[in-house]
Amino acid sequence: MKTIDLASEAQQLQWAMAFVAVVEQGSFTAAADSLQVSKSLLSKQLRQLEAALGAQLLYRTTRRLLLTEAGELYLSHCRDWLQRVQAARQALTELREDIAGSLRLTVPTSFGGVFMAQAMLALRMAYPALQVELDLSSQTRDLEADGFDLAIRANIPPPERLVARPLAEVADWLVAAPAYLATAGTPQLPAELAAHDCLCNSHFAHGRHWVFQRNGELQTVDVRAPITVNDYNLIRNLALQSAGIARLPAYLVGGDVAAGRLQRLLPNYRSGGQQLYLVYPQRLPQPAKQRVLVAFLLQWFAAPEQAALLGHLPG
Repeated sequence: MKTIDLASEAQQLQWAMAFVAVVEQGSFTAAADSLQVSKSLLSKQLRQLEAALGAQLLYRTTRRLLLTEAGELYLSHCRDWLQRVQAARQALTELREDIAGSLRLTVPTSFGGVFMAQAMLALRMAYPALQVELDLSSQTRDLEADGFDLAIRANIPPPERLVARPLAEVADWLVAAPAYLATAGTPQLPAELAAHDCLCNSHFAHGRHWVFQRNGELQTVDVRAPITVNDYNLIRNLALQSAGIARLPAYLVGGDVAAGRLQRLLPNYRSGGQQLYLVYPQRLPQPAKQRVLVAFLLQWFAAPEQAALLGHLPG
C-alpha cells in the first residue's frame, strides 16, 4: 500500500505558493518582498519545485519571466487550489456567524406574484437577519451590471459567465370559460382548435403555433387569434370574460379551474411549458447568503405543494 509523505506534500505546497507569487508579482525580487523571504531562498524553492515535478515552469531572462507550457498548466491548478483554500476558510468563518446581509433577487412578474410571497416569508423565518429586495419584471436584467445576486428565468440560455441550475418545470394548461364553451363547443382534439378564438401571447415569436404531445407523438395547430397581448394576467382575465381559449401556466389558472371559473381542455395532451432556472454570478468563494438563498429556493420548489401549483400533480 502506497504511503503519503506528508512532509514532502507540505513542502511542495509551500513551493507552489512561492511559484504563484513569482508569477503574480512578475519578478523574484517583488515576490520575495511580498512573502518576506530572501530572493535566494525563493529561487532555490522554484528550482526544487521544478526538480520535484520533472518539468521547467519558467523561462528566466534578464528582463522578464515567461511561463512554459508546463508552467501555464501548473499555475491554473495552483490558483484553483488557492481559491478552494480561501473558500474553505470562509465557510469555516461563516459557521461561527449568523447568515446576514442584503440580497437582490429578480423574478418574472406573473410567477413572482403567485409564488414569492410565501417563499420570502418562509425565508425570513429561517434567516431573520437576511434582507431581500425582490424585483418583479418581465425584462431580462443584467445581473452583474444591475447588481442582482440571483434571478429566476424561464427558457433563456444564460451567459457563460453565469451559473444556471434547474429549479422547476411549469406546465401549460389549455383553458376556457364555461360560457365560451357553451356557445363555441368543446374541442376534443388539438386540430379542432383551429375553429376557435384563441388568446395568444405576443411575447413569444411563434405564439400562434401551438404544439401538443401525447404518447410520444407531436401534433401542431396554427390557431386564429382575434386578440393577442404580451401579459399572462391579461390573457387570464380575457379568458375569464369568455373571449376565447387560452394556453397559460398552470399556476395562474389552477385556482380558476378548481373553482369552476375556467375549464381545462385536452388534459391528456401536454401543451408545452417552461423550464425555470436559478441564475447567478459565479463567485469564488460563493457568499454564504447567496448559497443559502439558492439552497432554500431549490428545496422550496421541490416540495409537493409547489409541484401541484406548477401543474405536475393532481389537485
